Amino acid sequence: MRPDDVREYLKRQPFQPFRVHLSSGMFFDIRNPQMASVGRSALTLALGVEGDFQRFVVVALVHIVWFEILVPVL
Repeated sequence: MRPDDVREYLKRQPFQPFRVHLSSGMFFDIRNPQMASVGRSALTLALGVEGDFQRFVVVALVHIVWFEILVPVL
């Protein structure tokens, strides 16, 4: 996946939460664009706080297989 592809989803107005699927079968939900930062070759995601620590994960862009838009159920 190219950095611009990820940025396009993060900058959508209004923002639409989406799921990032990885080649390993794992996935991460991005519910707020401020929880993600895109670099040249990696996507850094803030996952939340556990105890006294903020958790982050860094994903190589080459391992992003697809995005899935998360639509709220009304």
